[in-house]
Amino acid sequence: MRLFIGIDLPNHVKLSLFKSQLRLKKLGVKGSWKAPEDFHITMEFLGDFPPEFVPALIQILNTVVTDKRIFRLHIGNIGAFPSFQRAQVLWAGVGGAVEKLDEIWSELHGELGTAGFSLQKAPFRPHITLLTRPKALVPGLDAFRLRVTGKFIVTELVLFESKVEDRKRVYPHLYCAVLHR
Repeated sequence: MRLFIGIDLPNHVKLSLFKSQLRLKKLGVKGSWKAPEDFHITMEFLGDFPPEFVPALIQILNTVVTDKRIFRLHIGNIGAFPSFQRAQVLWAGVGGAVEKLDEIWSELHGELGTAGFSLQKAPFRPHITLLTRPKALVPGLDAFRLRVTGKFIVTELVLFESKVEDRKRVYPHLYCAVLHR
């Protein structure tokens, strides 16, 4: 099982991001577009594990959310990894109570490390991937403004599986650890 931990997005945010993708396509941006149902914020990519690791991950998620309250985020501006000039990924940034998101990531990262999971070394940069492997980026994309509707409330951390069904990558929820109101 290919696993990661993240935050799912409400449908109104996914729809709004999809409309931004359509605007980018009209500008001539090309590449491998992410499907709106797949939009999420990755907190920690874990990799491939047998199913017997899932209970330990559920326990870690429950530990992390024990004293955490729900919080608000919103979608920020567009960005690219590693840069617009050498883009491999085009993404939407995250704003709002990012310090709470960072706090949760830090605790999650620590708990996973203590449990022996091999973790990514790169710093946490919350984002939503819109496009990978860009084939054509137009000049001035760094000034492109997303027209994303509404803020959203983070209510849970999700243990996702990443798998291929009918030649399409999907991200089913394996477990949701609920934050407190």
